[in-house]
Amino acid sequence: MKISDIMHHQQAPSLLLRFPQLLFLYFRLNRLSVLRMKYAHRAIRRILQEHPAPKIVVDAGCGMGDYLFTVPEFGRTERTIGIDVSASNIELCQALAASTGRSNMEFVCSDLSEAELPQHTDLILCIGVLMYIADDGKVLKNFHRSLAMDGRLALYAAVNYRRTLPLFKRLSASPGFDYDQVIGRPQTYTDAQLEERLTAAGFTILERRPSFGRLAATMFEISAIFEWFFKSWHPLAWTILVPFYLIFYPLYLISMSADVRGSRSTGNGVMIIASKRTI
Repeated sequence: MKISDIMHHQQAPSLLLRFPQLLFLYFRLNRLSVLRMKYAHRAIRRILQEHPAPKIVVDAGCGMGDYLFTVPEFGRTERTIGIDVSASNIELCQALAASTGRSNMEFVCSDLSEAELPQHTDLILCIGVLMYIADDGKVLKNFHRSLAMDGRLALYAAVNYRRTLPLFKRLSASPGFDYDQVIGRPQTYTDAQLEERLTAAGFTILERRPSFGRLAATMFEISAIFEWFFKSWHPLAWTILVPFYLIFYPLYLISMSADVRGSRSTGNGVMIIASKRTI
């Protein structure tokens, strides 16, 4: 299996299917370096402070289970459902749930446009997924119908799509450059467009936190450039790239942490907590 299959086509390595608890190391590394995860975990903590005992939690686009398996409260809910379009991700989540005794968890392989969500859901997570769905309005309305009256939607999406580095812009046109280039991104939102879609679906935005300010966005682009060369160059070239990456990576982590601690009116991403609109 190629690295690009894991990164861009969501194909789980066979080793993880044999030893699924190795995923907890992957979760730790992701939480350290993936900015949207930092924002999502903070939002989930704030929601659980106000609603500490959700009975039904749905992760719409659960991936490999980054949130369902790392938030302690989700292990105690009556029903936790992960939905993902990747059969490989669902198989991996099922294996991890079985190996850790998470009998309250179920996983469904489905496109979110067609997925059936349980009624009276207390919390729906949709982290970094909505912009890949062509009929995003249908999905948001489905979320709205499924939420309990005091339920919450935790939504993270890329917005604005501003790009800084000329090299990043040129490489973006290369085949297989990144996940977006491989699968396509049907939706490119501005801040206002995303909020309009939520309002049209019947949601009230309770909290909005922009992410990926200029520094973090630039560091992300540099990281993506490194990733491209790691995938594309001969392994011998790694001997040149690795020392530079080892110098860059701590700076990247610092910039991600600074982004979470800072404040801004806009950015290249946004974390939103929303509820059903009250009449």
